[in-house]
Amino acid sequence: MAKDLGVRGHTWEIVEIDLLAQLKAKASAFAGNGGLDAWQKDAERRVRSYVETPPPVAGVTPALEDRSRLFDPSIRVAEDIRDHEGRLIAKAGTLINPLDYVTLSKELLFVDGRDEAQVAWALGIKRPAKIVLVAGPVAALMREHQRALYFDQKGLLTRRFQIAAVPASVAQDGRRLRIREFPLNKKSGEDAR
Repeated sequence: MAKDLGVRGHTWEIVEIDLLAQLKAKASAFAGNGGLDAWQKDAERRVRSYVETPPPVAGVTPALEDRSRLFDPSIRVAEDIRDHEGRLIAKAGTLINPLDYVTLSKELLFVDGRDEAQVAWALGIKRPAKIVLVAGPVAALMREHQRALYFDQKGLLTRRFQIAAVPASVAQDGRRLRIREFPLNKKSGEDAR
C-alpha cells in the first residue's frame, strides 16, 4: 500500500481542454456540415486522376538520334545476404549480374503516351515486348488498345537504365542489356533511320 504523504500545497483543477474530446468535436462538426464528404470526394478524384494519368517522368525528351549502347546490370552487394536459415547467399562486395540467373524474356519499349507516333510505333512492334509509358494517360490507352501497358512510376526504370530520350528499347544481349533510342518520323511514326 502507498503511504499517504498528506497535502503539501494548494491544488487546482485542470483547465486545459481535453485534446481528444476537441478532435472528436471538430470531426463531428466537419462530418455534419458536409466537409467530410467533400474531402472524401476530392481524395477519390485525386487518386483516380493519379491512376489514370500519373505524373510524367522528369527529364525524358523525344529521341533525336538513333543511339545504341550496352548496359551492365550488375550490382555490388553492400552487405552479406543470407537465406531464412542464415546460410550465406552472397558475401558483401560480391558483384552479381542478375542476367546470370534470369533472362529478360520480353523487350521493354519506353514511350511517351502523349505522343501518338510513339504509341503507334510501340504497338506496331511484332516481337514479344512490354510497353512502358514515361508520360500520358496509361489507363485510357489500355482501354483503347485492349492491351496491358505499364508506367515507369517515379522514373525508377529510366533512372536505372539511364534512359533520357524516348522511344527507347531495352533488350537482353548476352550478360548485358542493349538500350536503344529511336528518333521517329512524326508523319509516319516509323523509325527515322
